[in-house]
Amino acid sequence: MAQPRPWLDEIIDAMKDIGGHGYYKDIYDRIYERQIMNFNENPSWTSAVRQTIERYSSDSDVFTGIKDIFYSVEGKGKGHWGLRDFEPDSINVDLTEDDTGFPEGKKVLRQHICRERNPRVIMLAKEKFKAEHGKVFCEACHFSFEEKYGNIGEDFIEGHYLIPVSEIPDGYRTKVDDIVLLCSNCHRMIHRKRPWLKRNELSKLFAEE
Repeated sequence: MAQPRPWLDEIIDAMKDIGGHGYYKDIYDRIYERQIMNFNENPSWTSAVRQTIERYSSDSDVFTGIKDIFYSVEGKGKGHWGLRDFEPDSINVDLTEDDTGFPEGKKVLRQHICRERNPRVIMLAKEKFKAEHGKVFCEACHFSFEEKYGNIGEDFIEGHYLIPVSEIPDGYRTKVDDIVLLCSNCHRMIHRKRPWLKRNELSKLFAEE
């Protein structure tokens, strides 16, 4: 029995379901949960998934050069893959109790957060910041997770989208320069601050009571 659809299409849809990126196990689990493919037809179907991802990524040594669909989130050999053109869906964004006070409303907050969870843009923002500063740290308070927690905190930081959703034109795609890197505490406080701060105004988090 042939597969009901190409593995490439199933992988793309499964990765969209889990947020546009994931480790091999995350991708395997989601594909199996979807129960669309014929797993009995190919007992080693996980190998087919792995090979398909690598054939369609310029970050792989076996890239076919046809379509560059996937990218390595953490570098070669980490097994963490993302969709290059993925745009997070605000419908799938979970809100915390603290988020209920977001003045613009839940719908707008979901749109804002989904842009902050675009792994491709955040990765590029981190790379640019590290190239300029040698490591990542909070642009507001200068806290470094690596200095505080050691190896487990290496390269950990959160991305905050600087542009209010209400000011984004239709079809606008998030750029690296739209992202500011913040520690978890400053990120939460930025979301509470009105009007939203620009990059050069981050010190106002501490200067104003």
